[in-house]
Amino acid sequence: MRTENSNGGIFRGLTLRIRLLGLSVLMIVPFTALMFYLMFSMNRISDSYSAIVRNITQVNSFNIVFKEDMDSVMYMMIAHSLSKYEVKNELGMDNPDVMIRAAEETFEEVRANTESAEAKARLTSAIKLLITLHKRVNDISETVKEIGHYDENMERLDMDIRVITDMIQDRIAEYLYYESVSLEIIRQEMNARRKLLTSSAIMTTALLLVLSLWISALITRSITHPIAGLIEASDQIGAGNLDARAEVTGSPEIRTLADRFNSMAARIGELVENNRQEQIHLRNMELKLLQSQINPHFLYNTLDNIVWLAEDDRKEDVEKIAKALSAFFRSALSSGRDIIRISEEVRHVESYLEIQGYRYRDMLTYEIQVDPECGQYEILKMTIQPIVENALYHGIKNRRGGGSILVRISRREDQMEILVKDTGIGMRPEKVEQLNRMTKRLEKPDQETGSFAVYNVAERLRLYYGEAAGITFTSVYGEGTEATIRIPCMQERNIPVPEEKETGI
Repeated sequence: MRTENSNGGIFRGLTLRIRLLGLSVLMIVPFTALMFYLMFSMNRISDSYSAIVRNITQVNSFNIVFKEDMDSVMYMMIAHSLSKYEVKNELGMDNPDVMIRAAEETFEEVRANTESAEAKARLTSAIKLLITLHKRVNDISETVKEIGHYDENMERLDMDIRVITDMIQDRIAEYLYYESVSLEIIRQEMNARRKLLTSSAIMTTALLLVLSLWISALITRSITHPIAGLIEASDQIGAGNLDARAEVTGSPEIRTLADRFNSMAARIGELVENNRQEQIHLRNMELKLLQSQINPHFLYNTLDNIVWLAEDDRKEDVEKIAKALSAFFRSALSSGRDIIRISEEVRHVESYLEIQGYRYRDMLTYEIQVDPECGQYEILKMTIQPIVENALYHGIKNRRGGGSILVRISRREDQMEILVKDTGIGMRPEKVEQLNRMTKRLEKPDQETGSFAVYNVAERLRLYYGEAAGITFTSVYGEGTEATIRIPCMQERNIPVPEEKETGI
């Protein structure tokens, strides 16, 4: 079943990033909104609560000391015949005007911050009483120094001052009562709000959890279903079915992945087919090389040499050439292996040159130089011998008086360099250019002139090592030719060592 169909098209065309981001938003935004609502509600209630507590604290300070201080200072003014301006200096007591003004300022500030209408009314009444109290204080202060007003002022103290301060104290008490009622209302509101918010949070969380689980299941299915198809297709390809393809469904990323996977599978199929064709080509070329190794003329001439040596009663030479011939063909076959050690390839070349040395006698000398570290590296078999054979038949053989062949194997950083140098007849520049073009596949081999074996070696090197390997020829006509083979350094990979036979090869 296709993922888009099973999801009702909810996520069609949406990338994985957008899907996951949407799920995160679904989880975070409602919880964040709920959290901010809780914080706002609690802060608002807390602010109201704090304002009432602050108002009660301010007003309560006057409730405790205002009446007592005011009655006391007014009594001392009358008893000592002091005006309100003198009590500070004479008695160290506050001026009644200062006390009244401080009370007025406090009550005005508290009234502005009070929300309860009843409490505000009590503060308004207290402020009016303070104004009346201020007038009565002035009346006593103006007559306190006049003789004969002592009794009158004492009566004013009892009937006016103390009555008014009692009334102010009553208004403050009433204010505190109504503010306490407001505190209780706020407490009840806080409890109700807490219960409401708790139940709302539980319901919202449950709803979001169910919704998130449902959407998560849809998103998970939209991801895993196409991936399961990819896994199934990859398993089929791993089992050898290179025609298997993944269904292109799911998010844009997975569709892109499926497209790339299908392209990769098609490319793997092409590469496998190309590799199969190249292996066939390589085997055909190897077969041709083996056939050239079993050249009847080479074999006849070698056997003729053995006969001549036997007729000459040169038993040791017969034994040597027979061993060399046996080692030569054993190396050529290499138990069916394509890759051998360089040391084995060198023995193959030595066997060939030893055999040809009996045939050409004084016409051929040779030397093989191998750096000690190079012997254990790998090489494609029958790489050097065909080049040596080419140097013998087209170089040394065509020069009067013969010549020498040098085979030198060394390492140059990450490459093996194999030099085959002869002092034969050499080649003209156009022939060298033609041979180099042929080794680079820019020209077809010329089998009649003996370049087919060289082309065969170059092509086998290309098929096995890639473009990192190749053969380059340089030559001076009349002086000799150099063939340089370069291949990547490849360490031995547990190549089986051929058992030594009684021949000693």
